[in-house]
Amino acid sequence: MKKTLALLFITVALSSCKQAQQHPIDDNPMSGYMLGEDDYTKGVREFMKAYTDNTLNPENSIFSDDAVFSVNSTDMSAAEFMTAFGAGHKFFDNISHEDVYIATMYYNDGKIFTNVWYNWTGNIKSTGETLKERGYGWFQWEDNKVIKAYNAFDPTAYTAAISAQMEN
Repeated sequence: MKKTLALLFITVALSSCKQAQQHPIDDNPMSGYMLGEDDYTKGVREFMKAYTDNTLNPENSIFSDDAVFSVNSTDMSAAEFMTAFGAGHKFFDNISHEDVYIATMYYNDGKIFTNVWYNWTGNIKSTGETLKERGYGWFQWEDNKVIKAYNAFDPTAYTAAISAQMEN
């Protein structure tokens, strides 16, 4: 019996050590943990749906009043961003996000960022052609509101499609 208990204790101790090696604790300020389903992730998912549904509303949004939204290297207010991206619906039908991956990172220094990777798809209204672009964004949270956000994508084909439609 003593041998069985000793063997059980050793097995548990070894598996605990093995588990710690698989997931090391890191107290670096840029380390932390990530969740794929939390309120922040849900907020970004709802924001993305409002964009594709063309129902963005600055008064009822995840953004703080003084939030800064950067698209590539252009900074704007969240309201300006919503107006600019909402205008895309004038030139594209069936806007959607596909292959969406969202996760929120809780950093050891107390900062919270939600990251999103996606493929943007829309049909060019004047030609019916489908345009697809990859994108990435992050949203920095403070007091349950986004204070900064960033969206990166190659705007070349998107801008060309809009410009061609404006010329006609």
